[in-house]
Amino acid sequence: MDEKVYPKGIKISDNELKEINLTSDKFHGEWNYTIKPNKKIEFN
Repeated sequence: MDEKVYPKGIKISDNELKEINLTSDKFHGEWNYTIKPNKKIEFN
């Protein structure tokens, strides 16, 4: 388990939130979600 302390109360704009690739879960999507990368990583 991650026990690091993170800052609280950081505000982001609506535009910044739109840039995050969030996918809501079928069960309680307002609470459960997945953050996915915005770009595909290309390997040579």
